Amino acid sequence: MSASADPRATIAATEVRGTKAQRADALHDLSVAHAELGDLDVAARFAQRGLRLTGEARFHLTLAWVELDRGRRKQSLRHLDLATPLLRGRELARARCLRGLHLCSEPRLAIAELTAVIRDLRRYGDDRWLANALVGRGIARCNATKLAAAESDFAAAQTLLQAIGEPGRAAMCLHNRGFVAMLAGDLPLALRRYEDAAKAGLDSTSRPEALVDRAEALLAAGLTAEARRVLTPALELLRRCGRHVPELAVLSARCALRDGDPAPALKHGGTDVEFMLAAGKLDAVAAHRFRGPAQTRALGWLAQARRSDRRGALAACRAGLRVLDEHHGDWPRRELTGHALGLARTAREVLHWSERHRCSVPLPSNEPGLAEALARLRRARAFGLPVEPLERDVRRLTLATARRARHQPVEPPELPLVSFVFHKGQMRAVTVLNGRTRLRHIADPAELVREARLALKAGRAAPELLPDVDELVVIPDGVLHGMPWAALGRRIHVIPSLRHWRPPSRGGRRVWVAGPRLRHEEVTALHRKHGGTILRSTVESTLRGLEGAGIAHIAAHGHVHPENPLFSHLELDDGPLYGYDIARIADPPEIVVLSACESGLARAFLDAGSRAVIASVLPVPDAQVSETMAEVHRLVDHPAEAARAVAHLGFSCYGTGTRVAACRAAANDVPVHKA
Repeated sequence: MSASADPRATIAATEVRGTKAQRADALHDLSVAHAELGDLDVAARFAQRGLRLTGEARFHLTLAWVELDRGRRKQSLRHLDLATPLLRGRELARARCLRGLHLCSEPRLAIAELTAVIRDLRRYGDDRWLANALVGRGIARCNATKLAAAESDFAAAQTLLQAIGEPGRAAMCLHNRGFVAMLAGDLPLALRRYEDAAKAGLDSTSRPEALVDRAEALLAAGLTAEARRVLTPALELLRRCGRHVPELAVLSARCALRDGDPAPALKHGGTDVEFMLAAGKLDAVAAHRFRGPAQTRALGWLAQARRSDRRGALAACRAGLRVLDEHHGDWPRRELTGHALGLARTAREVLHWSERHRCSVPLPSNEPGLAEALARLRRARAFGLPVEPLERDVRRLTLATARRARHQPVEPPELPLVSFVFHKGQMRAVTVLNGRTRLRHIADPAELVREARLALKAGRAAPELLPDVDELVVIPDGVLHGMPWAALGRRIHVIPSLRHWRPPSRGGRRVWVAGPRLRHEEVTALHRKHGGTILRSTVESTLRGLEGAGIAHIAAHGHVHPENPLFSHLELDDGPLYGYDIARIADPPEIVVLSACESGLARAFLDAGSRAVIASVLPVPDAQVSETMAEVHRLVDHPAEAARAVAHLGFSCYGTGTRVAACRAAANDVPVHKA
């Protein structure tokens, strides 16, 4: 097979005519070009015509490659056997390369053969086939779980193919590096490389196996619907190309399993670790905990946990998490922490495992393409176009660059603490007070929230849920996220997890933002009294102005997304400011006041790094908010106290709301870990 940097151009420019030698060359070029485009039936027909015309070994070599791509190993080897005695020098090295690819299921033999071939191809200066051999050895090393060496081979092949002007095949090497990351358990890196490979020109119509890899990564990321959407065209493309990929049936059954339907997985059977786990074959799955990729070993530890007594199960969960930590893996992290949380009995165990469980959710991070993707989403919303496909694009893009808060031991703050944990249909509360911990069950948390909201509306005392102290820290869960905490009559700091307890980092300037359709000049009056900068009410101007601010006040209408809080938004002049936009801020404001109806964005600011956010969980009329914000800003250096000024409107202090001086003093004694 000869080089063909642009197979479509080759097909358009090549005619089978002239002398016998010219016709043979044309048939060979056409067969190679069609093989590179994935048109294997057409490629085989041109190669067979050339073989009948001349009987040359190069056509046997091309047919060996085509049959190998089709998955027909016997036919491929037969062509290799016919070609090899007729070949010498460079052509013989190419044939040996193909034979090495046949051995990839026996990694030790394949690595040895392809290493020898790589030396020969380097000597001949055959860069294109050298790249083929490096890719083959990378695949064999993946099968042998020698992932660092596989990464090196794919990277070297990518560099070679870029140098000889074959960007499409170079993109396939980048995709293969994503597959290495997937095997290593680094799902964000795998998704990012798959996305980058697609942008770099990977043609999935000629390489539909790439869609199968991508679907597997999306499934591992929990995006089952997206995985199904990728699998559907992959199935059709592979059928059209005449290729058989057994992973397709496995992935389809996995999608059904994640949707709660184990029947296809049980019907499929086989040795897939996830299927065996679904079938309850714990002993067989547990045997994988010492070998294989990180994800497989973590699943093995999960199976070991499920078949062990309580003490052994907790140890197995810790071992599985260590595997994922070492390889930056995500799945099945949440399953491991969830299993351990279900076994936790003491207050300290529940607090420890609930924190690990909360840290198991990846956080979005800024990425060069995120701003553009969000801008497309805003335009679609402005023109009334469908937004669901664009929201899926944003989710996939951010998953590809997601960061997970690394779990590190964090001591509770010196203030009293109540951590609520909702797991397996039950709400429990861990109270830490005066160095002692206590565990209790909460019978009907939804009713408590309902009663608290009704009491707030009626101006009467809310139901007792917290210890009788003046100031405390609360970590809510489940329906308790909707509790108007400050209305319970105390200085309350509401944090998503202990890692969100932060000391102050600076003072700083004030910035003000006023969204459209507000009925009162709240921002103008506050700016006149406190100074600072009024920002233009556009998304990009607001994001630039929020960078490095000390106090940010945003008055705008808010909207909560029912499924994904990061698609919750504030209305600005040019469209929504999403939670995903807030993740783009490198140095977020220390204190944020969201003078808005419920927006669901307090968590986004805390995850980005803000210390405290004053926000409401209730719909609030503009006039009532505007009247009370002057008092909020008089007390804003003590956010928990400032929130009490608007507690009757459903506002609370989220994050570390202690007074600046007190918070600085406590920071010397309490270890703090930023998200």
